[in-house]
Amino acid sequence: MALSSAPDILDLMPPDSKRWHCNDSWVRATDIYEVLSEPLLLPISTYSRGKLGKCIDISRLKTFRCTIDEAKAQSLTAVEHFMMALDQYNIDPTRTTLKLERDQKCMWDILDHQTTGSSNALEYLGLTANCIYLDFAVRYRLEVCVSRGYLREYALDAVFLEKLASLDVAKASRMLDYIADQELQVEDPMQIFEDAKFLCAPAKKRIPHYCSLVLKVNITPTCLKLNLPNVESSNRVMRKYNNLHDRFLRVQFLSETESDRIAKDRYNNDDVWKRLLRALHKGIRIGDRTYEFLAFGNSQLREGSVTFFCPTAYLSCDDIRKWLGNFDHIRNIAKFGARIGQCFSTTREVRGIRVPTVRLIDDIETEGECFSDGVGIISGLLGKLVVDEMKLDVVGEPSAFQFRMGGAKGVLAVWPREYAKHMEVCVRKSQIKFTTEANTLEIVKCAKTTTATLNRQTIIILEHLGVSCGAFLELLNAHIKQYEEAMTDRTAAIDLLTKFVDENQTTVIIAELLKADFQDPFVKNLLKLWRSWSLKLMKEKCRIHVEKSAFVMGCVDETGTLQGHSKKTEGSNTKRMDDLPQIFLQISNRKYRNKTTIIKGLCLIGRNPSLHAGDIRVVQAVDMQCLRHLKDVVVFPSKGDRSLPSMLSGGDLDGDDYFVIWEPTLMPKVWNTPPMHSEPVNPQNLDRDVEVNDLRNFVVKYMKNDFLGLIAYSHLAHADKKGVNSPMCLQLAELHSQAVDYPKTGIPAEWTRAKYQPKEWPHFMQPKSRTYHSRRALGKLYDRVAHENFDYVPSCEDEFDSRVSQGIHLTDDILAIARDIKTEYDQAARRLLKQFRLATEFELYSGWAMSKPAVGSDYKRQEDLGQQFGALKQRFRDMCIQAAGEAGGGQLEVLVAAMYKVTQDEVKCFLAAAEGGDLTCSSKPMPLIGFPWIFHWVLVKIAMGRDYKPLETSLAAAVRPTPMAPARKTDDDAPRVVDAPTEPRMSIEEPKSAGKVKEQANLLDFGAADVDAKPATTPYETPDETAESVALSRGAKGHEMVARESDSGAQSLGSLEPCRERSPGVPHTVPSPPISGHLEYRESGMDRLLRLYEDSEDSEED
Repeated sequence: MALSSAPDILDLMPPDSKRWHCNDSWVRATDIYEVLSEPLLLPISTYSRGKLGKCIDISRLKTFRCTIDEAKAQSLTAVEHFMMALDQYNIDPTRTTLKLERDQKCMWDILDHQTTGSSNALEYLGLTANCIYLDFAVRYRLEVCVSRGYLREYALDAVFLEKLASLDVAKASRMLDYIADQELQVEDPMQIFEDAKFLCAPAKKRIPHYCSLVLKVNITPTCLKLNLPNVESSNRVMRKYNNLHDRFLRVQFLSETESDRIAKDRYNNDDVWKRLLRALHKGIRIGDRTYEFLAFGNSQLREGSVTFFCPTAYLSCDDIRKWLGNFDHIRNIAKFGARIGQCFSTTREVRGIRVPTVRLIDDIETEGECFSDGVGIISGLLGKLVVDEMKLDVVGEPSAFQFRMGGAKGVLAVWPREYAKHMEVCVRKSQIKFTTEANTLEIVKCAKTTTATLNRQTIIILEHLGVSCGAFLELLNAHIKQYEEAMTDRTAAIDLLTKFVDENQTTVIIAELLKADFQDPFVKNLLKLWRSWSLKLMKEKCRIHVEKSAFVMGCVDETGTLQGHSKKTEGSNTKRMDDLPQIFLQISNRKYRNKTTIIKGLCLIGRNPSLHAGDIRVVQAVDMQCLRHLKDVVVFPSKGDRSLPSMLSGGDLDGDDYFVIWEPTLMPKVWNTPPMHSEPVNPQNLDRDVEVNDLRNFVVKYMKNDFLGLIAYSHLAHADKKGVNSPMCLQLAELHSQAVDYPKTGIPAEWTRAKYQPKEWPHFMQPKSRTYHSRRALGKLYDRVAHENFDYVPSCEDEFDSRVSQGIHLTDDILAIARDIKTEYDQAARRLLKQFRLATEFELYSGWAMSKPAVGSDYKRQEDLGQQFGALKQRFRDMCIQAAGEAGGGQLEVLVAAMYKVTQDEVKCFLAAAEGGDLTCSSKPMPLIGFPWIFHWVLVKIAMGRDYKPLETSLAAAVRPTPMAPARKTDDDAPRVVDAPTEPRMSIEEPKSAGKVKEQANLLDFGAADVDAKPATTPYETPDETAESVALSRGAKGHEMVARESDSGAQSLGSLEPCRERSPGVPHTVPSPPISGHLEYRESGMDRLLRLYEDSEDSEED
C-alpha cells in the first residue's frame, strides 16, 4: 500500500470523530505522476504511461525503500538490527535513488506507440512499421498474464512478440490460456513455443445459446487485473449483441488483494474514489480498444460492479441504451439506473415459442394497499414449456417463475385455464416498469423448496418474542449429533440430507448417491464438506436448520379465499388463531417425486434479514382446495388491512423468498407485535432528463455510502446488549430499511461511526478487541459450537466404484472422446473456482463455499454459484449427449462410464507420482474428479443395474430427457396434510368435505410416521381444454406457435389496455397481439409437447 502525507490534516478528520492518530495524517496513493492532474485525463490501463510527464506505476513496484536518519544514534542501532534481519532472509539492500525514467524497454514500447501530434504521414508510417500487431484475443490474454504476474513485461522482447504474432490466433490463445489457468510463473517466455504442455488447452469452446463468453477485469486502488474469458449465463443485452461479445466488459471495483470491497468508511481514500471516477468517465484501455461505461445491473451495483462496452463504427453505448427501452419518464438517477439494470439480469430466454399472448390485468388493491405487487399469471401449457427449456435439476414441476419480459418483472404463478389458457401470460401494472420492443419471455429462477434456517437476526428476535434459549440449544445439539452420526451411518446421512435440503438441491443428489451405495472419493469428499460447511456456518452465523420448515418464493391468492391481516389485532395480547392472517403452503416431498405435503396450523413467517420485532409474524396455515395446484410457494392473502409480505421486512411478490416454520418449540409467546412503519423517503428527482454522467457519478456515490452491512452488524451488537426494542435498535432498523432502498431511491442511510457503532462487542461476533461475554441465546449457542472442528481437507485416496469402471466395455475411441471433453470441462471448472475464490471443486459442485465472499452475502454467492455451475453442467451435458449420439440411448451410459474411467486413471497417475508422500504438499494440483458426476443419475443407473427405478428418484434431470405427458389422476392422488401447532396444543383435525381430492387426504400430526402421497391436480393438467383449442395455438401447418388474432401487428407491454375486472382473467378480453418476433422456435420439442397434451386430453374424454 502506498501512502502520501495529506496537505491539510483537517480535511481527513471526520466531523463527528473524537479520536485521532498520527496514521490518520496519511492518505492512500493510487498513482505517482510528475504532473499531478494527468491521471484524471487518461483511461485506466494495465500499464501506466504519462503523456505530459513521467510517472511510476505503483502496482509494478517490487522494491521497498527505507530512509534512515544517520544523525540519530537510535537510528543507527535500529539499522544494525534491520540489516541483520534482512541478511537472514538473503535480502541484499542497495543504496539507490527512485527514478521516474525507465532504462530498459519492455513489451509496451513495442506494442504501443504514442502519437506526437505531428501530421507528418511518413512519421506515422514509420511508427506503424515498427509496431507488432497482435489480434485482440491474443493481446487480451497476454495482458491477463502480465497483469497477474505470470509473465514479466521486461522479459517479453520483440523476438517473443513477433513469434507470438506469427502463430495462429487459436494456437496463441491456447498457449496463454494454459499459463493463466495453471498460474505458471514463466521466467523464459520463449520456452512456451518449445514445450508441448503449453498446447494442452482445449482447441475451442462450445457455447450454448443461453451463455456468452464474458471478459472480466478487477480495478483495485493501484492496478488493473484482467481475468481470462469465461462462459457464463447471459442476459438480454449479451444475447442481442452476441456477435460483439468481446466488446462487453464486466468491471468490478475491489481492494488490492481482490478479497474484499474498497473500504468506504475511511476519510483518506479520496484518491481511490477519484480513480474509480476516472475509470467510469475516461474508460478502460486494453490493447487498441477503449471500453466505455454502459450501465449496471441491480445486483451488480451492490457488488461494486458495472458493465462497459467498446463502441464500434456503427454501434455506440448510447445506441445500446436506447435499444433497452424508454426511460424518459424517470427523473430519479437511482431508479433510472435500476430500470436499465433489469435488462442486465442473468436470465434464460424461453425459446420454443414464437410469441406468448400477453394480457394486462388489474392489480388487487384495497384502499390504496396493493396485495399483488409484482406477481402475475402464466398458463399451465406455457409453464410446461418453460420447464422443458430450463432443463432444471428441481423436484417436480415448479408452480412459479421469476421473470423478465420487456419492461415487466416479477413473478408468474401457474394457474388453471380459467385464469390463463393456451400460451397466455397475464401481467399487472405493478410489474411494468418501462416500455421496450424487446419483449421476449426470460426466466431468472424457478420456485423450489429448501429447508429454512435460523440465523443470528432471527434468533435474537425470536428470543425477544418469548422463545426460550433452551429451544435453540436443543436444536443445535441435535444437529451436531446428527452430523456426527451421518459421517459413519449411511442411513442417518440419507435421512439428514433429505431433511435439510440446500439452495442448490445438492443434498438431494448426495442422498441419491448414498442410496446407490457409492463410497468413492467424490461422494466422500462431498459428505465431509457438507459437515464442515454446516458447522462453520453454525459457528460464524448461528445458522441452524429447522426440519419443520420451508424456504420458498411468495405469490398471491388470486381467489381471495385466504383471510388477511387486521390492524385491530396489532399489539393485542390475545392468541386466537381465527384472528391470524392465513397462508397456504404445499411442499414437494423431499424423498419421493410427485408427492407433496400440505401444512396446516400455527406457523412463523418472515424474510431475511429481519431486524424489527414485527418482521416475523405468526400466521395460520390452512388447506384450500382451490389452491392445491400451487406447490413449493407460499400463497399470501389478497385481502385485509395491509399486505402481509410488506410487513415482513418490507417484502413484495416480485421474487422474494420467505421462510415458514411450523416447529412447535419455536412458536413465540407474543403473537401480534405491531409491524415496523417506515416513513416514506422522498426520492431526489432532477428537473431534467437523467444523463449518463449522472449514472457514472451515482456508482461511486453509492459505493461510498452503502452502509447496509455495517448497519446490520451494529444492530446485532446493540440488540444483544440493549434489546431489539431499544431506541438504538429501532433507529438502526429504520436506517437498514433506508439502506435497502438506496439503490432505488438514491437517498443513502445517514450512518456514522461515532453515533451508531457499539463501544463493545459480544464475543460471538469474534471481535479483535473491546469484547464482552454475551449471556443471551446467541452467546450460549456460540459457546456450544466454538470448539467444533470444521477444517476441510479433500482427499482422493479412496477406491473408485468398480460397478462403473468395470461394468461396461470401453473402447479406445470412447475413452479419447471422454478425455477431450474432460480437458475442456476442467478448464472451465478451474476458471469458476478462481472467479468465486474457491479452494476445491467440491465447493463448486455443491455451492458450499468455505471462504468468505469478496462482496455480498454467503447466500447470494451460493445462489450465484449454483446458477453459474448449473449453466456449466448443462453446457457439458449437451456436449456429451451430442458426442454420445442421442440422449436416451445406451451410448450415453457408455460415455459416462468412460468419463468415470478417465477420471479414475488421472487420479491413479497423480497418486503414483506422489509415491506415498504428503498429497497436500505435491507440486502438482490434485486432478479434478467431478466431471462424470454432472450425470449423477446415469452413474446411479449404471451402478444399480436392474434395480434402478427412475420414477422413484427425486432428481428431476433423471426423468426429464423429454417432455412428459400428464398422468391420469387416480383415487389416491391426494397430498399428505400435516398439522402445524394449534392452540393450545397439537391436535388432529377432521377434514371438511371439499370434493373427492380432499376426502383422500391423510391428516397427520408431527408424531405420525411418514406416509407416501401423490399430488392433487396441477395447473399443467388441462383435461377440460380440448385438443382443438390447443391446436388453435399452432400455425396452419401445425409447426409454428402463434398468438390468436396476431394479424394486428406487434405491440409492447406499455400499450396494453388494462382489463376492467380483477383476476381471474376476463373471458371477453381480446388477447394482445404478438409482443415480439425475437424468440427462436424449436419445432420438434414444441410439436412433441403439444401432441402429448392432446393425447392426454383425449384420454381424459374417453
